[in-house]
Amino acid sequence: MDLLKPRPRIDPQVSARICGWARELWAVPDDGTAFVTELRCAEPGCPPVETVVVISPRANVTFQRKVHKAAVDVTRTDLEEAQA
Repeated sequence: MDLLKPRPRIDPQVSARICGWARELWAVPDDGTAFVTELRCAEPGCPPVETVVVISPRANVTFQRKVHKAAVDVTRTDLEEAQA
């Protein structure tokens, strides 16, 4: 894994769609945050691509959900079933 290599960018429309679902599913208020990123892993047993959604509905409260597929392939159902 090359940590200095830039990560591929997620299409802004895909990111907005996933963040919208996260805001609905976890009732994130307007002043809260939902952030989406993709992580790649070459370690044994690790999925090759993982989409991570970080949610911060209010100050000092943050949690994340992971979906073991590329962001472009994530569905609302995936997010509903996502593992912490």
